[in-house]
Amino acid sequence: MQIKDFFKINFFARRECASASRLSLWLGLVVVILCAAYASYSRLGQLSAWQYDPERYVASGVPMMTTLDAYYSLRLARLHAAGKFIPWGPAPQRHYSRPDPENPSEWLDQREPKFLPLLSRMLADAAIFFGGDIDRTALVLSPLLGSLFMVPLFWYCWRIGVPGAGLMGGLVGTFCLQYYQRTGVGWNDTDCLNLFFPWTVSCLILAMRRESRRQTLLLLSAAAGAVLYIFYLWYEKAGLTFAYLCALVIHLSLAGVSWRRIVLCAATLIVFANPVQMAGALESLKDFVDHYLWPSAATTTDAALAIRFPQVWSTIGEDGLLSWPDTLKQILSRPEMSLIGLSAFAFFSAWRWREMPALSPTLFLAVLPFVSARRFIFYLAPFVGIGWGVIVSSITRTTLNRLGQQSNETATAPQIPWSSDWLRAATLQIGVVYGAIIVVFFAWFAPASGKLRGLSPAIPAQVFRNLQILGKQLPANSRIWTWWDNGFAIVDATGFGVYHDGAAQYTPQTNLIARTFIDSDNRVMHEAIAFVDREGNQGIRRMAATADNFDDLVTRLRRVSAPPPSVPVYVLYTADMLAKFWAMRFLGAANQSVAAQRGTIAIRRLPCDWLDDEKAYCSGQAFDLRTGLIERYQVAPGLTGKPVSLRRTVMIEGGHIVRQRDYTDNPDNVQLTLEIILKEGILADTYLLDELAFQSNLNQMFALGRYDGTLFEEVYNNFPRARAFKVRYSSK
Repeated sequence: MQIKDFFKINFFARRECASASRLSLWLGLVVVILCAAYASYSRLGQLSAWQYDPERYVASGVPMMTTLDAYYSLRLARLHAAGKFIPWGPAPQRHYSRPDPENPSEWLDQREPKFLPLLSRMLADAAIFFGGDIDRTALVLSPLLGSLFMVPLFWYCWRIGVPGAGLMGGLVGTFCLQYYQRTGVGWNDTDCLNLFFPWTVSCLILAMRRESRRQTLLLLSAAAGAVLYIFYLWYEKAGLTFAYLCALVIHLSLAGVSWRRIVLCAATLIVFANPVQMAGALESLKDFVDHYLWPSAATTTDAALAIRFPQVWSTIGEDGLLSWPDTLKQILSRPEMSLIGLSAFAFFSAWRWREMPALSPTLFLAVLPFVSARRFIFYLAPFVGIGWGVIVSSITRTTLNRLGQQSNETATAPQIPWSSDWLRAATLQIGVVYGAIIVVFFAWFAPASGKLRGLSPAIPAQVFRNLQILGKQLPANSRIWTWWDNGFAIVDATGFGVYHDGAAQYTPQTNLIARTFIDSDNRVMHEAIAFVDREGNQGIRRMAATADNFDDLVTRLRRVSAPPPSVPVYVLYTADMLAKFWAMRFLGAANQSVAAQRGTIAIRRLPCDWLDDEKAYCSGQAFDLRTGLIERYQVAPGLTGKPVSLRRTVMIEGGHIVRQRDYTDNPDNVQLTLEIILKEGILADTYLLDELAFQSNLNQMFALGRYDGTLFEEVYNNFPRARAFKVRYSSK
């Protein structure tokens, strides 16, 4: 071979390599954008539930959201659209205090956020495209934004030489069952961009190299800081900004950048991310650690207190820990397939370890599902996809190269010296790899869109209509004593005040409210309402300092003759509270473990297949209504292996007892009650209760209509959807 032929071969090889790289980028971006569009289209298909079942999904023209937190953003969006949002302004509807982050021993009155969350601003501004309807905007915003992260994820993988893995990572991530749900129709929360911002920042950090000019490094640092600032406005977690600052420093150090430039880049990122963030970064990280890594450390509000209040986190479903097979099953339908992808990524990241520091904050969040809350599963899903993308890309390229080699060995025609076989051409391989990944994903991995056609509304329309009615019937300055889950929705739908909601359910006020619902004495609730309305968390903390335990605290509280509230107060019961009884008992009773409470009957709904005057067949059990015996004919959780007996059977219609049978002579009596709810004489629902649940204020007032008329006055009854009682106080 002549010298000129050697240089010609290398020239064409370099040109082909550069051309293939550009092709892999632009073709990949087109494919990724099309896949992201399809993912959004798939999510929007859930709207059919709102169209075909408006009785459940639409309340007087208002579409229901699929997450309770949505109503917080909706309320702020309405205030912003009306020009009434006041940063750090008073929020009298949220009638509770919170600990001061800088001084936890001090309690501050609840106020509006210091700045309008970006999600609420986006809702108000985007509503112009939906005729000014903020609710309908919120219905579709998450599906439209949820797959944007696929673009920076692909770009990151393209930069490290595995563009096919970027495509597969995006597909697995966006169709991960946990993420698909949290970015579906009506899930109006920050989740829809909580992958986009981290991957974008990681891309900007990865682009910084030792050979980059100082101006380029500073420009990229400024861009990363700006994205982090927008991320902070979207998801107010300053600890994430600090984590990415550390990732920047580590990445630049490994890249061989001088320390002067590293310091300059770090300072630039801090400036553009808003230095104010750094003041609360460590506190944000501590709160994160207490909440998700060592939650047992968060069971006390103050070291000086004699009482350790049980915390609400362990009763929230999305904060629960799944077994590792169930965790992996949320990503791909078969856990072993997820494990293979994760293992492939682990080997790949060990090989390309220098590119991983830029991803370290997201990698840390991806590990949390195995040790903490299930809500972090969607951070893990893209890495499973990247692992599978590496596998599919490697197999595809190897197959094409071997076919090309065989083709060359059997070819008889002369070959052009500098050209490669068409089967080994980089441009062809790129297209085949992308095609193989799409085929493997949609044919083999069974995306979540086939499993999750429509989400249930966080508050069914039948219940939300009751809030709308109460908003018109009760005085405008009313306050509502109820469970925290619906707090945001109550304030948004009615303007009434609440005593806790999804932003402050971790204070002792929640524990005391829980106690009033599980207690059997109406006077405990009546006296607690007066005390909490006047004293709040500060008063509870003051009394807890000298109380021996939670029971002693309640006793001391009842001795205080608190003046009646200055505004009308109503106790509101809704259907969802029955299923929350076990959580209330954990939070409101002394020395209770959440595991023990989950294992109790509490109040358990039993769907029934058949009911007559003699027997009820419910959830695998046959209940003899004449004798009270329970005949076990299928496995059902929570009941013993041998036949047991009911304590009583109660039939309820309209929130009142229409028939009751007591079985006091049975030797196997385990103090269980079967409550049968009728509607126009027809079976509507059935619940099994243990004795403590049956005697509780929640069950007695809501389901049975039994209460002290001198303390409470019923003002609304739409059982089993909702029921409201006015708290009565004698004039002094």
